[in-house]
Amino acid sequence: MNYIKIVNELNEEIFQKLGEELEANFVYSTDGFFEAINYAEIMIWNSEEDEREWDEEKNEYEPFKPFIKRIFNEKVEKLEKVKFVETEVPFYDEKSI
Repeated sequence: MNYIKIVNELNEEIFQKLGEELEANFVYSTDGFFEAINYAEIMIWNSEEDEREWDEEKNEYEPFKPFIKRIFNEKVEKLEKVKFVETEVPFYDEKSI
């Protein structure tokens, strides 16, 4: 499987949505044995714990790119749950510091 091609396609899709606001990319890394795909240092997939669903009828794993998108979306949903709702910066005067 060409993981680099898939990562490039995913990065292009995100760039098309965010443009210059893009602050992170998908990254493929390997040490020759272990392979991983991360987004902003969050592991999305690794070769040791491949969590793709097995399709009994087709006798193969679910397609890789849709799997990465699904896991990415799950991670984003989890991050949304811990989003800070306070956006005001407290005011400090020089005497209180």
